[in-house]
Amino acid sequence: MKSPSLLQALFALGGLGRVAAAPTQARSWELPLTWNSFGFLAKDSITVGTPPQNVTVFVDWTWISQYLITETCHGTDNTSACLNDKQSYFRTADSSTFRDETVLFPSRTWNPNHFFFDLDLTVDYASDILAVGPYGQRTVIQAADFQFDQGEDYYPFDGVFGLSPVFANDNASYQSPFFQGWQAGTWSAPIVAFHYCYNGSVDTLKGTCGGADGLQTLGGYNPALVKDEILWYENIVFPEVNNVDFIYTPPVINYWALTLTSLSIGDEPQALNTTVGSGAIFDHASYGRGAPLSVDAYTRLVELTSGKPITIAEPPNNGEQSFYEVECGQVDAFPTLSYTFAGHDKIWEILPANYVEDFGNGTCVLNVRTLGYGDMVAGNFGETFAKDKYVLFDFEKLQVGIADLAW
Repeated sequence: MKSPSLLQALFALGGLGRVAAAPTQARSWELPLTWNSFGFLAKDSITVGTPPQNVTVFVDWTWISQYLITETCHGTDNTSACLNDKQSYFRTADSSTFRDETVLFPSRTWNPNHFFFDLDLTVDYASDILAVGPYGQRTVIQAADFQFDQGEDYYPFDGVFGLSPVFANDNASYQSPFFQGWQAGTWSAPIVAFHYCYNGSVDTLKGTCGGADGLQTLGGYNPALVKDEILWYENIVFPEVNNVDFIYTPPVINYWALTLTSLSIGDEPQALNTTVGSGAIFDHASYGRGAPLSVDAYTRLVELTSGKPITIAEPPNNGEQSFYEVECGQVDAFPTLSYTFAGHDKIWEILPANYVEDFGNGTCVLNVRTLGYGDMVAGNFGETFAKDKYVLFDFEKLQVGIADLAW
């Protein structure tokens, strides 16, 4: 589904052909998102190449570029030696506008990484025409060079649409496709915004998302979704994330991150780490599922909710912590989880109904994800935190915006 932004009336109208140059009229666009076990997927909205190839992408706040699975395997086009025959991918050989950019940006390998973990993540840098809806420009991309056999596994997408922040000395090999488009004049503003039409929200028909599971707006935001005001926070660099959360060699530190200044369970303040500090990392993919708590705070929440250990085949998040069953009929009496970030005193909450997963068969489980050790070092603030909130990123000012959502 191709969806013009709800902000369309705020921006000048004008056509754009599929060309390498920036459009004469800047725009915004809303990507309808489909929830998936990996995160949120954008389907039928993004094309790459000439003629355009439609690509399904995994929209990822924690990746630095446009990653595309290609036919390349061990440096050759022996695709079947690496990819499952069900794996869809971008065919570089079929695009007349595909350019090899490895002279400017040498190929790169990460191991370990958070895509394939202990298998090589190798990319060759290239460029091509990437379009979101009808608006496109030449974009530097990461063309995958698979270094292993997928076997029976395959991904339900062709690539990863990265939305990580871009820092001052980052060249195009470290720049998100949105940032490159904004610099080229494609987008009206350097802002992206997300809201989640989750199951159980007051928007039962998901009307504010056009029927989708979420919307990722590029080039602006919808003021009608803001209740009261947006609070803007300065983004920080938090290197400890590469030790306890997303582990890469060489390191990747381009994250939307804030300094966490308080964490409470009900009216009980919880300890924050004073050695490396405490960071809030924004990630609405699978690692952003579950309320972010420290190991110690989780232990306390289990005590307060009388949780009992449970083993479940499909847990509510992919964290390594244990899971606990709680009484479904007592959820409304459970304590609220509260957080504040450096820059404002505003308390942001996760309500009990949003951190307890009801499996619908009389089983309710605490949906909490822990990182690190002991007190609070880092937490992933993703789809659980984002419920009933509007989350924005400003690529020019390097700020994170949060607002209560006006459903």
